[in-house]
Amino acid sequence: MDFRIDRNLVLSDKDIKREKRIIERLHLKKLPFSITAENFCSRYIEMFNDMRPFFKSHEGEYAMKWCFTTEKKMRVFLLIFEANEMGNEMYKESVSSLLPEYSYKTIAQIIDEGVAKGYFIKLEPRAGKINDSKIRNIRPSENLTVEFINWNIDLLATANNFLKKYN
Repeated sequence: MDFRIDRNLVLSDKDIKREKRIIERLHLKKLPFSITAENFCSRYIEMFNDMRPFFKSHEGEYAMKWCFTTEKKMRVFLLIFEANEMGNEMYKESVSSLLPEYSYKTIAQIIDEGVAKGYFIKLEPRAGKINDSKIRNIRPSENLTVEFINWNIDLLATANNFLKKYN
């Protein structure tokens, strides 16, 4: 779906006031290019269409899609991914202690489901060995790691193309 802004769009007074309230709360100064508040609304749909790949997901079942279905899964995944990249141990108890707002049971269910689907694997940490044989280190699968890194590369490429267009 491609949205095009109607330059002749006539807004009601209520919508004009709403738009002004929204624009006042935006952090436009953080943008890597200059744009005025008045100019922002007319350019935003164009910017949104350029950035749409950030929000697009592919059809079918795949690891990263599962990891991002809920905030809980996403937070668990990001902790496991970071620990893996840093070479640190990560196991259910450590994830649970880093996310105290969720119960251990919730964390354990997410990890167990991820392991059952093959998205998380039990494997020694990249740097070092675990001395306690009861501890099962959790790492992202190779496919999940590749999907996530490629997604990040795609985001960077899209953002770079976007910035070239508007700078």
